[in-house]
Amino acid sequence: MKGAAHVTKWKKVIALSGIIGIVPVFVYYFLYPHMPDQVPIHYTGGTPDRYVGKSSLELLVLALLGELGLIFMLLLYTVLRRRYQGSFQKNEATAAMTWLIAVPAVTVLFAGIGIYALTEMV
Repeated sequence: MKGAAHVTKWKKVIALSGIIGIVPVFVYYFLYPHMPDQVPIHYTGGTPDRYVGKSSLELLVLALLGELGLIFMLLLYTVLRRRYQGSFQKNEATAAMTWLIAVPAVTVLFAGIGIYALTEMV
């Protein structure tokens, strides 16, 4: 994949990943009125042992997990591309396809974890 076609696909993947990553924020928004004032945030042996307010920073971080996964992958891509520039150029098609799959996959994984955790608090 060379030139403009790669850039266009890359931008589409980032945009799609951004949309996927923001879904847990909307889930949090819709679940918020149904959450108790204090929600369990940590469990030991299936028993909650730590609670936080439903407006806490920890719940906001859970809602932003998808976006955090996307940011992590973009930073990782940038670092690895600079560090292994020769390898990226030599195997451009394989590297591009790997990242075009890995970025949304990690974003979906992190967003899913966030959604699951938020829905368990209702």
